[in-house]
Parts: sequence; structure tokens; C-alpha cells
Amino acid sequence: MKIGISSLQDFMSFLIRRRWWVIAPFIALTCLVGLLTKELPRVYVSQAVVLVKPRDVPENFVMDLTSATSTQQHLKSIQQKVLSRANIVAIIEDHGRAMPELAGLNIDEAIDRLGKEITVAFATEGDGRGAVRVISFTISTQNRNSAMAQAITEKLTTLFLQQDQMTRQSHVQGTTAFLATALEKKENALKVSETDLTLLKSRNLNQLPQNLDGNQRDLDRLSAARTANEENLSRILNTRLGYETLLAETPEHLPGLPKVSGVQALKERDPNVDIFLKLKADYERERAIRRQGHPDVDIAKMRMDRAKALVPPELLEEVLNPKPVATADAAEEKIKNPAYTRLQLQMKELENEHAIRLREKKTIEEGIARISRRVENTPQVELELTGVVRANEDIRKERDQLSHDLTKAQLSETLENNAQGSQFQIIDPANLPIEPEKPNKWAVLGVGAGFSLLIAIAFAFVVDLTRQRVWTQSEIEALWGVPVMVDIPAIVSDEDQAVLRKKRFAFATFFLAGFVVYSAFLYGVYLNNNYILQQLDPVLQTLVYR
Repeated sequence: MKIGISSLQDFMSFLIRRRWWVIAPFIALTCLVGLLTKELPRVYVSQAVVLVKPRDVPENFVMDLTSATSTQQHLKSIQQKVLSRANIVAIIEDHGRAMPELAGLNIDEAIDRLGKEITVAFATEGDGRGAVRVISFTISTQNRNSAMAQAITEKLTTLFLQQDQMTRQSHVQGTTAFLATALEKKENALKVSETDLTLLKSRNLNQLPQNLDGNQRDLDRLSAARTANEENLSRILNTRLGYETLLAETPEHLPGLPKVSGVQALKERDPNVDIFLKLKADYERERAIRRQGHPDVDIAKMRMDRAKALVPPELLEEVLNPKPVATADAAEEKIKNPAYTRLQLQMKELENEHAIRLREKKTIEEGIARISRRVENTPQVELELTGVVRANEDIRKERDQLSHDLTKAQLSETLENNAQGSQFQIIDPANLPIEPEKPNKWAVLGVGAGFSLLIAIAFAFVVDLTRQRVWTQSEIEALWGVPVMVDIPAIVSDEDQAVLRKKRFAFATFFLAGFVVYSAFLYGVYLNNNYILQQLDPVLQTLVYR
């Protein structure tokens, strides 16, 4: 058996056949939808437009401390704070009695409901660089009471302005405090670094890189002094050997003149005798000191010969061959050799010079070792000094940068305190709506009627499926696959007419009773429309008030 509708003709036949099963539910549902639509509360929308003003002072002159995020992000942050749970709860506490739609809802449901009735929209525009800038934003609130919508919008607008000012001041003051704290830390770190640098330089005063050239010059000078000292020591050693040889060859004492009688008388008789004796003594001394053939010996001998020629022969004989004195004093007297004494003095001076040169050598060696250590330690000191100096310079640069940033932050803080930074300006305050914004009841009624018709048709289709009959000749042929040869019309008797009248009366009675019951139902809906609409509120908020 074929069940269902396969063509438009079948569908039209179905509608004609089950017309009352379509019309009755359609009328009933449409009346219910119309009643509920009529009782739908009107919603008024109040909105305010706020202009986002740029800073009065360009950023080239004063740094904007709130520009770490874009204006849109800044506004989004303010929106989250303004529409926070605490602010929504405060609005509900202040105006909850004037909002019957919140009656019967717990606090979480009321917050969610009121949050959905508030809308914040941003108006943006692009600049030449492709960046998006917020030029204004709109705050709108929908409510069944127009005055309440206006009051909530004014409250939210005030909160936006206050939150923006608080956020900007918080950013500025927080940044200033952070920079001041960071600058203080850098100042302390710089003092510690300066102390470390000073201590390092004082500990290595002679090993600093800038003293390297001077140390190398001192090292070269000491090396030259050591070479000269070694040459002097070598010279002293050679001279000492010569003096020791001379001392070994020079007698310590010279033989004295024999004490003879009449010598003094001879000197008194002729002064040339005295001169001769002195030159003779000089000659003997030079001969004792010098070797034979030495020029000094020859000169002394020549002087002696000249003086000898001036002495008379008889006196010369007595001088050269004095007669011995018979007394004990006539013994020959020895005298200290002046040459030997002079050599001893020279040896002593040489020893003193040698000791001085040895002390000088020690001093030079110690100086070379000390300066060599300075030169050797200079690279290590330079490495340590480079690290400390680099750290000091880095800290100094950071200190200077923080000081510069702090100055700009303080200027920005002054600018914010004078209310010359970026701020909001209300160009269109919250209005008192006269006409409701939502809902469009005719549209709701039309959509409801359409859904009612679809439900009525579906209901009639179900009834048609449950009460299947063969209605036409074509259905018989399609069902059994054979042609219909004879069509016998229905024969209605008087009993059938009576039964048909009873059925019609029963149907009329049932229809009238159903109409009364349904009318009572609609009246009950009318009386309890607030409760019903409250139960349907989630659906209405999604489909009607969206």
C-alpha cells in the first residue's frame, strides 16, 4: 500500500481531505501566539555616544604612559571592569525593584540577564599606516522601562569615564613609582660599582693599562742601568786586580836616611843641599813605586841630577858619604811608603764603590722584578678592569635611561593630573527613548502564524497516516496494479442518514466543548501571561529580543 504524499496533487488532495484538521489547530495556535504576542513587553533602548579624544600634547613632547596597549584594547579592558560582577550587582541593588523582569531570578541569573541587555559598540577608522583607531564608542541599554534604560546607560557612561581616569592615573602613577624604584636601585648599584672600580684601581695603581707604557719605559731604563752596573762591576773587578798586583809589588815602607852628624850644618851652609836631598828622596820613592824606565822615574832622576849639579863637590861628597853617628840614633829609620798608602786608599775607595755598585745592582734587580710583575699582571688587571668598567658603564647607561624615562613619566603624570591626556568626551548623553525598540509584534505574529500553520499541517499529516483509506480509483489501481472496471456509488439508507446526523451532532458538541475549553485556556494564559512569558524568557531573548 502506498503511504504518503508524492506529488503536489496528492498534497492538495490531502489539504482538502484533512482541511479541518489543518484549520482548527492553525486557528488555535495562531490565537495563542497572537495573545502571547500582544502581551510581549515592549523594550526601550537608551544609548550614549562617547568620543575618544586624542591627547592635547603631542607624544613627541610628553610620553604617553598608557600607550602600551592600543586604544581598543584599553577600552576592552575598561569594558571588562565596568561590566564586572561588582558593578552589575550594584546596579541591581540600586534599581532592581524597578525591573520586574528580574523578579524571581537568583543573583547569578539576574546578573546574566542584565549583562545581556547592555551593549558596548566601538566605532573605528583606519589611518594611513593601516592601523585601526577607535574614534568613539556607544553604550546602549535595553529595558522595559525607558527611564530605567536611561538611568542604567548614564550610570555605565559615568563608570566608563571614572574607570578610564582611574586606569590612566594608575598606569601613570604605577609607572612613575616603578621607574623611581628602579632608578634608586640603579643608583645604589652604580655606587657599589664605583666603589669596586675605585678599590680595583687603588689595589692595582701601578698595574693599570694606562701605566703600561710608563712601566715599560721604566723597565727599559732599569735594563740599561743594569747593563751599566754590570759594566761598572766588571771595571771595578779589573781595577781591583790591578791594584792588588801593584800592592804586591809595592813595599809598604821605604828606607830612611841615616842620621849623620853635620847634615844640618851642610843644609845651613848651602840651601841646594836641602833641595838635592828632597829631590833625591822623591827619586827614590818614584823608583820604588814605578818600574825602571817609567817617565815619572826619569823626570825625578833628571830633577835630582840638576839639583846635584848645583851642590859644591866638597859638600856633595859629605852628603853622599856621611859619616855614621856613633850613638843609637844613628840607626837607619824606615818611613811609610806614600805610594803604598795611596794604593790602599784607592783600594778602599774601590771596595766602597764595589759595595755601592752591588747595592745598586740589588736595587735594580728588585726594581726590574717589581716592574716586570706589573707588566705581567697588567693584562689580568686590564681584563678585570674591563669587566668592572663595562658593568659600570652599563649600569650608568641604564641609570641615565631610567632617569630620562622618570622625567618623562613625571611630565606625563603632571599632564594626566591636569586632565590633558587622552580622555573621553560625551557627545551624545543617554537619551530617554519614546518609542520602543523591540519587539516588532507584527513580525513576531507573522512568524508565529507561519509556525502554527506548519504545526497544523504536520498534525493533519499524522492524523492522515493513522487513518489511511483508499479515496480514489487511481489509488486502487496503484495499490493492486489492476484497472478498475466498475465504480459502484455508495447507497445511503435512512438509518445511515440518522447515524450521520448523530455523528455530526456529536462532532458539533465536541467542537463546541473544545472551543469553550480552549477559550478558557486562552483566558488562563491571558491571566498568567507574566509567568508564562517569564518561563519562555530564554527563548524570547534568543528569538525575539536579540
